Amino acid sequence: MMKKLAFFVLCLSCLLAKVSILSATPSKLSSSTESMDNGIVLFTPPSGWRMADPKILPERVKLMVVGQGPSAFPPSMNLSLEPYSGSLKQYLKSVKNTNMAQGYQWKDLGTIRTEAGNASLSQVDTKSEWGSVRLMHVILLKNGVIYILTASALQDEFSQFYKDFFNSMRSLRVAKEAFEMIVNTQQRTQLKNAAQKVKNQWEKELSQNIKDNPNDTLENIKEQTFTSKNFQASVWIPFKHMINQKYNEMGAEWQSLLLKQVEDDLFETSVN
Repeated sequence: MMKKLAFFVLCLSCLLAKVSILSATPSKLSSSTESMDNGIVLFTPPSGWRMADPKILPERVKLMVVGQGPSAFPPSMNLSLEPYSGSLKQYLKSVKNTNMAQGYQWKDLGTIRTEAGNASLSQVDTKSEWGSVRLMHVILLKNGVIYILTASALQDEFSQFYKDFFNSMRSLRVAKEAFEMIVNTQQRTQLKNAAQKVKNQWEKELSQNIKDNPNDTLENIKEQTFTSKNFQASVWIPFKHMINQKYNEMGAEWQSLLLKQVEDDLFETSVN
């Protein structure tokens, strides 16, 4: 099943590469922190859909989920992004011209209201080895970044998944809080509990180090506590390993955001 899913993702990635949604020469984000500074844009996928391995996705695609359908071409949704300095109107004009030049049937469907704000809704019909494929795009410009949420299915089957697609599209939102991105409530609770254990141990060691170094500044003591061999080996490194193992599917960018959030919370700890 996993091999079949991976094969489909690779094939779909090739299809997406042919259909020009981004500009003709998409630029690369200078670093993963560029998008994290303004929060991460995410969406709630349809229930029961599986997340594709981030390692096999094209560089511009940050997230892909795949559902189950009646044919060999299952429905899917993916989120991609690129920095952009122009207006949304200018971007859409470029998208239209590029797709029309390649012979694809592009259609402007107007505006969709998402949790992140108003976004453009458009549609592209193209051909594939599975038959005619319909791609529907939500395009959002936020803080100098273009975000594109794409829903895809065979054209004859698209209406079967429209409700799921539409609900997920409307859920597009900006998250500055990494825990919010965990859709599964149980997993989110487990992660919060793990982060709280890290904080509890941090406060214990920090309090002891303050007593042992009464003449040092709080900032120095916090830094020394965090970088100490004991805290790193017994608390921080095991926490990082746990995140990588249990939440690997969330991707490296999310893991970096979470670790930064937890670390910032530790350093903001007030001492009575």
